[in-house]
Amino acid sequence: MDPSMFLQYSPPTGLPQESKLATYMSRSTSTPTRSLNQAMSNLSMESSPTAIKKMLIGEFVPINYFSPPPMPLPPESPQSSPPNPMVMPPVNTQVHQENVGGTTYFYSTNPDSMNASGLNAPPLNQSGGMVPEGCIGVPSAYASQMYAGVPAHMPPVPAQNKPGLAATFYTPETIRSEIYQRNEDVFLQPDIQLPETVEMYAELTPLEGGGAHALATSYRATHRASGEHYALRRLHACAAPPALLARAEPWRNVDHPNVVRLHRCFATTDFGDRSVVLVYDYHPACMTLMTKYLATGAPGGVTDGNGAFHDPFSSDPDAPRPYTHQKNAMLRAVACGALLPEAVLWSLLVQLTAGLRAIHTAGLACRSLDATKVVMNGCRIRIAWGGIADVIHNSNVDIAQAQQEDMTALGRLALGMACRTAHCDNLNACMDLVARSYSADLKNLILYLLSATTRRSVTDLMPMIGARFYTQVEALERRADAFEEQLAREIDNGRLLRILIKMGVVNERPELNLDASWSETGDRYMLKLFRDYLFHSVTADGRPWLDQAHLASALNSLDGGSLAKVELMSRDEQSVLVVSYSELKHCLEAAFEEVMQAAGAAP
Repeated sequence: MDPSMFLQYSPPTGLPQESKLATYMSRSTSTPTRSLNQAMSNLSMESSPTAIKKMLIGEFVPINYFSPPPMPLPPESPQSSPPNPMVMPPVNTQVHQENVGGTTYFYSTNPDSMNASGLNAPPLNQSGGMVPEGCIGVPSAYASQMYAGVPAHMPPVPAQNKPGLAATFYTPETIRSEIYQRNEDVFLQPDIQLPETVEMYAELTPLEGGGAHALATSYRATHRASGEHYALRRLHACAAPPALLARAEPWRNVDHPNVVRLHRCFATTDFGDRSVVLVYDYHPACMTLMTKYLATGAPGGVTDGNGAFHDPFSSDPDAPRPYTHQKNAMLRAVACGALLPEAVLWSLLVQLTAGLRAIHTAGLACRSLDATKVVMNGCRIRIAWGGIADVIHNSNVDIAQAQQEDMTALGRLALGMACRTAHCDNLNACMDLVARSYSADLKNLILYLLSATTRRSVTDLMPMIGARFYTQVEALERRADAFEEQLAREIDNGRLLRILIKMGVVNERPELNLDASWSETGDRYMLKLFRDYLFHSVTADGRPWLDQAHLASALNSLDGGSLAKVELMSRDEQSVLVVSYSELKHCLEAAFEEVMQAAGAAP
């Protein structure tokens, strides 16, 4: 057994520190008054003791996501099914357990298990398989851990192994899954128990489950004039005077990619009480950091309730003690490889500091920075619900002091994400875990944020982030290039769809203006033959000839009005017409315009 796998402790009076007897003997009748400064005095920015096993984590190297490994081009033509995603073999981890002083410790018997929480360890999906690194340092942002495939409401697509050329005809499965998840909220139905309209907003749909005595509730609403979706944050039973509502006005000027923008704030009685509603930008498919990483049952997290709060004064004899439970849960997180890779933490810190810098530059303070107020959508991190603290608090707050509290809150959030726990009361144990699992740069950054003895600033964090900022910029540019490449491929789909709609309106029309032979005469007859040339061509032996490249090329030539000639043959093979694409385009526009005029004519 490797003693360095455990957190250091010294047994008092010959009894294990974690035993119930030692806890009872060392009890104190007075209320503990240990402050954050006293706890921080025991920590230093020097290197950790040599007795503690450390990991050396090198500089984060960005990974070229969206770039599959090179594969040979298939000789056959593309089929109607996209290639199946890559599936990696599962990884088995052996976990050993030992009871020490009434506390069960879990740790891996593999000597390389400590590296599972580092940068080089691939995350595990729900089936136990490895998934590749994702964009902006977030692991598997385009893999099965975050996007487990097509949403439940979408029909499954049969996957065939058609790599290379066939894959270029379809949007990658990773991007398609992300877009489907963002559009999944279209199927959300408004709650009939809510008001039909609140000011200029209708179709209120709850975004989170709220209890009977919740102080705030979030909704998705539709603006009745523009049809745009917005996120409404309702503060229950909040009779704020107009002077307090005016405090939220400066937040409307904070427009940053890492901050959810506030549009307006108003008081209403449409919910049956005096409520205050704040209107924000709506970002679909968002999850809070608490739900994604820290709550019970989070993907890749420790499924022992680590994110749940345990009352230290509970009368339940089976209730775990908070300190012991937190310490044991962190050990299991290390053993099971549930700690986040360091690249993920740096990505979170870079984006959070960018948003916090915009807020502080505007002369404001967040005052509510925690895992429940930070949302994540794909690889983007945003600070949500800004301005609420300015509305609900009547007293004047020193902005400079509030900004210092934001820095401390950012440090606690970073420490909680590093330890995968919602409670960081035991600072020594948490910082010891950070020192053992991550680099010294991350440890020093967290110590700087938690240190309240010096005046801290967001701009002072830039030297500590260092070259990782360029890594973040490079990852963002790679992500933008990948989406722009896919957009360039898909941008012509709408143009070709309009041509197909026009042809569908004109071809085989039963009658127009009481003329039953309208679609079979004149220019419309050439369009009918062109339709057969596109979709009804056959080979020499009579088999249907299907070629997507031929269809796309012919439709593009028609839309561009090319002077190239095309040979059209009647179905009885008795007549042949040789026309240019320019003439066919003129015929299509004239026929469609005639139908439009007939549709707009008064009955």
